Amino acid sequence: MMESATPTLRDENYLHALSHDLREPARMISQLLKLVKVKSERHLDDDSTEYLNYAIDASDKMDDMIKSLSELNKAKLYQEEDTSFKTSEIFDRVSYRHRDELKFLNTAVQYSVDEECSGKAELVELILNELVLNSLKHAKPENGLEVKVDVKQEKSGISVTVEDNGQNLPDFWLKKAFDPFKKANKKTLNSGIGLTKLKILVEKFGGKISMVKTKGKNTCVYCTLS
Repeated sequence: MMESATPTLRDENYLHALSHDLREPARMISQLLKLVKVKSERHLDDDSTEYLNYAIDASDKMDDMIKSLSELNKAKLYQEEDTSFKTSEIFDRVSYRHRDELKFLNTAVQYSVDEECSGKAELVELILNELVLNSLKHAKPENGLEVKVDVKQEKSGISVTVEDNGQNLPDFWLKKAFDPFKKANKKTLNSGIGLTKLKILVEKFGGKISMVKTKGKNTCVYCTLS
C-alpha cells in the first residue's frame, strides 16, 4: 500500500537503492548461515547450534531494521489527494487480507462506519490495516479476540478508532507506543515501527493519534485526519 504513494521520484529512487544495497549483505549473511545450519546440524553440538541461531536472528533483525528505516522515510514523503470513497469496501479489503489470522484467533469483529467518506482513502486503508494487524499480533488465541472498528466522517475530517481486548498493556507503555523500535512483545522479530509510521503519516496531514485504555481494560487507538 505504501508503494502507491507519490513521493518525489528522485527521493524515492534514492531510498529504494539505499535500502536495497544495505539489505543485500544482511540477507546474504542470513541465507549462508541457514545453509551452514542445514548442512552441518548433525555435526554441531548444542552450544554451536545456539550460537548459529543467534547469528541468524541478528542478521534477520538487521535486515528488518534497514527495511523499517526506509519505510519511515517513505512515510515522510507520502502524498495523496482527497477523494470520495466507500468505507465498507476498505474494511472488506483489510478483513480479506487478514482472513486467515482472524479465523485462527476466532476473532469477533464489530464495525461501525459512515459508508460515504471524503478524504485520503489509501491512508485510511493503511491505518486500518496496520491497527488490525497490531491487534492480531498481540492477541491471545485462548481468550478469543474482539476487535471494534469505527470510521466516521467528521466536520474537520475523518476519525478512525480500533479497539481490542488483546494484550493488556501496562500504562507506561501507552506513552511509548509510538516511539520507533518499541515493541510490546520483545520476542517477535518485527522491528516495531508500525505505529511510528502511522504517527508520521497522520501528523503529516495535520491529524492526531493516541492510544488509551478503556474502562474495560481494552486497548484503543484513536486518530483523526484533517
